[in-house]
Amino acid sequence: MTLGQIVAKYGCTVYTRNSFDSAKEIRYAFCSDLMSDALMIMSTVRESGVLEDSVLITGLATNQSIRTAEMLDVDVVCLVRGKIPAKQVVDLADESGIILIGTELTMFNLSGRLYQEGIVGIASKK
Repeated sequence: MTLGQIVAKYGCTVYTRNSFDSAKEIRYAFCSDLMSDALMIMSTVRESGVLEDSVLITGLATNQSIRTAEMLDVDVVCLVRGKIPAKQVVDLADESGIILIGTELTMFNLSGRLYQEGIVGIASKK
């Protein structure tokens, strides 16, 4: 599913127009409001390229979510529950090349809908 399709289908707001790429393919997603938990994803990824094709879904509308995405090499952060980021968060995302979008949906509902569209969670190493 492309980022443009996600934005259109789920009525997302695009906060970072400069880095927005509607053709970007999203194949994976993961959710966290605790960025320390999000960083644990790095130790569970099995193949290269997974994080670049992922979206971090969070309710944390702060610089910390953008910095975490940077560390993970994740290009897209989606804020849920109607969270609106401050201008400084949007500016940091733009500077970092992170695409920041938001939706009114809850984390659970967005995750379920994306899963129905074929976007899967990041599998842990076994």
